[in-house]
Amino acid sequence: MHQRQRGISFIGFIVVLAVVGFFLFLAMKIGPTYIEYYSIRNAVNKVAAEAQGADINTIRRAMDRQMTIDYADSYKPEFVRVIRDGNQLNLVLNYEIRKPLIYNLDFVAKFQHSAPISQP
Repeated sequence: MHQRQRGISFIGFIVVLAVVGFFLFLAMKIGPTYIEYYSIRNAVNKVAAEAQGADINTIRRAMDRQMTIDYADSYKPEFVRVIRDGNQLNLVLNYEIRKPLIYNLDFVAKFQHSAPISQP
């Protein structure tokens, strides 16, 4: 008795390839936004750790300098604020990015992070 071959057909392979390709496309479009967020987040943590006793203008300049080093294209100074919570100062990152995905479809990513500023 002959057994029939089992496996994926050519049409099934094309469908699987299309689905995998679609998700790879999404990763290529959305991935850099998250990589940039983690770069900005690390800069916020670094500046907050080094901003002991500094005034707000010094903190802003340090953030701008760090973003120049990290090549964060989407960064704007208004993304970061210094907020007082009781006796604690926090460097708060809060922003939203909207980028094109396919034709007239965009994706929106909202990011938020807070780092305590060390007190002298």
